[in-house]
Amino acid sequence: MALARRRRSRPRLTPELDDAALGQLCRRLSERGFGSSVSIAVAGIEQLLDSTGEDWDRRCHRLAVLSEAALPGVQRQWKERRPDHPDALILYAWGVMTRGGLTTPTREETEAARCACAEASRLRPADPCPWIVRLGLLRLWRRPGDELFPLWWEISDRDPWNREAHLQVFAYQSPRECGSLAQLMEFVDAVRAGAPPAAPTAALPLRSLVERYHSVLSRGGVGALSAVRLWDTPEAVQVLRTATTTWPSPGHLTHAAALADLNVLAYALTEAKRSAWAADVFDALDGRVTPFPWNRDGGDPVRAFATAQSKTARNKTGRNTTWGQA
Repeated sequence: MALARRRRSRPRLTPELDDAALGQLCRRLSERGFGSSVSIAVAGIEQLLDSTGEDWDRRCHRLAVLSEAALPGVQRQWKERRPDHPDALILYAWGVMTRGGLTTPTREETEAARCACAEASRLRPADPCPWIVRLGLLRLWRRPGDELFPLWWEISDRDPWNREAHLQVFAYQSPRECGSLAQLMEFVDAVRAGAPPAAPTAALPLRSLVERYHSVLSRGGVGALSAVRLWDTPEAVQVLRTATTTWPSPGHLTHAAALADLNVLAYALTEAKRSAWAADVFDALDGRVTPFPWNRDGGDPVRAFATAQSKTARNKTGRNTTWGQA
């Protein structure tokens, strides 16, 4: 993520983020002759996932993107053709979980996905991905914590700072699902206290602030008018200061979804009226946009990103010298 001065690229949605091989495959999957041919599509998917090795962080990112990019029929038929291949089983189950975010899957679909995960974990015991999908499926059904958290412990044993797993538990613990604000903050504080500074979970405290900010805005009224004050609280200032001074540095964030986390930082800095500090972050993003957090209230994320980027002051002398100043 180089920060050298250059012409900015046009903002565009990039689900693959900076994974060039994944992006190339996704573009091919969108082509009629490639994406609709099961044999050809499966060959490309299998080759990409096989090349991932035991990089569980990268594998999670690729599976999450492919669960949307590959046709459901391709996912199902790959599982049926290769019931001995863990990635075929996991992609099918991940697809059920992904589509379940829009419409809760049937009990039969959930059970088929659960069985696929159980077989995948038997075939590749060290892989956390089957456990992540099982956790996500239970979350869709709002199952009690005593069913989810044993899966969470299995994931933690395999990949303790797995980003996707933490986001699943974060959503489950939120007031809009099965938790409360107190539970959510306790979870975020525990992660922040234990995780290395550049772990894939680094953005969880900032994401928590953004979601609290969105919650206040969504309620409207006088509270929404003063929502921006959240960014001046000691907690927010500390989180923003730490992220801004470290995250955009080349080589600091190395996890697969680092650019998604930088999108959250660019958004937060803009909403906090610290546009000048956001300049380096937008440079690192180079126009690569993620739906969250730019799509608040169903808005166009690319347009929101472009508007925020235009507000950034590229001249470093425009910055405030201390974070105590707004």
